[in-house]
Amino acid sequence: MDRQAGPQFQDRDQAGALLGEHLVKRGMGSGSIVLGLLRGGIPVAAALAARLGAPLGALAVRKLGVPQQEEVAFGAVASYRSCRGRYMVRTVHQHVLGSRAKAVLEEVESRASAELDRLARRFADYAPDITGARVVLCDDGLATGATMHAAVDVVTQCGAQEVIVAVPVAPRILARSMAGASSVICLLAPREFSAVGSHYEDFSQVDEDAVERLLLEAREARGHHDAREAN
Repeated sequence: MDRQAGPQFQDRDQAGALLGEHLVKRGMGSGSIVLGLLRGGIPVAAALAARLGAPLGALAVRKLGVPQQEEVAFGAVASYRSCRGRYMVRTVHQHVLGSRAKAVLEEVESRASAELDRLARRFADYAPDITGARVVLCDDGLATGATMHAAVDVVTQCGAQEVIVAVPVAPRILARSMAGASSVICLLAPREFSAVGSHYEDFSQVDEDAVERLLLEAREARGHHDAREAN
């Protein structure tokens, strides 16, 4: 899809449902584990996982924002806690940094890493083992791609056999491919890209309590499904 006037998605839930339909049509959802990037990726991932009938998990990521230009990412950190231990990766795009002082950038990374560790601890119960699995990484959209690059790296380190990136919207260059991912599934890939939120009617903040509710609901629904299958 190309750029259209005005928002193309009502909210993250609707975008995730549409993304799920797209994956089903392409035959890419069967046997997958869906991981949403905390926090905004979880509502998208929850709707997508429900459509696929797949387990849902959470992956902690934090953007490293350029001082005084926090919306511009110079890198990202990601962490995943599974039954096999804790994995963390860091990605940095040096070309974005310019001549900024190293000490200032280290402070940004220190704060982001502390917040990352807190998120990973809080949602550790929603980090299924992904060793040998096909993993669908889901976010509400890509801007620079920094957090998704870090997410791809960390699930690869965790032993995922295949990594699929699935997002509703991304700049065209990011929608074509991403290092480490077998494919990128993107519904909307405009040539001119301003911000992820401009493509949503409702792009309100997603708080952690709402995230936990979605993860718990998905777990309970999965449990009911497994019980029916067993009978």
